[in-house]
Amino acid sequence: MNENSLDKVGKRLGNLSDLPDELKKQLQATKTDELERQILDVLSGLEGIGNIDEVLVGLYRKFSVIQERAFLSNKMYRMAKAGHLKSVKGKKGVYEMT
Repeated sequence: MNENSLDKVGKRLGNLSDLPDELKKQLQATKTDELERQILDVLSGLEGIGNIDEVLVGLYRKFSVIQERAFLSNKMYRMAKAGHLKSVKGKKGVYEMT
């Protein structure tokens, strides 16, 4: 087993929309909280990529949600570690959908 293979574990599920709800409920990958869904929705409206400022404004405009910048930054970092987002190399605070 190499390090590259280990990095892929849990990230190869692809689009889960075709799966029955009974199966989706069993998957850890589908358990996202409300803020995560909102962040993904905002990024989707930004062609799948955006920085923290754009997400902060998008959350307010779309959901009337005001988040602390540091909290949102940490949340998006954790989402990237979990495979829900991908950090854009060389661009601080810029994330794209996976």
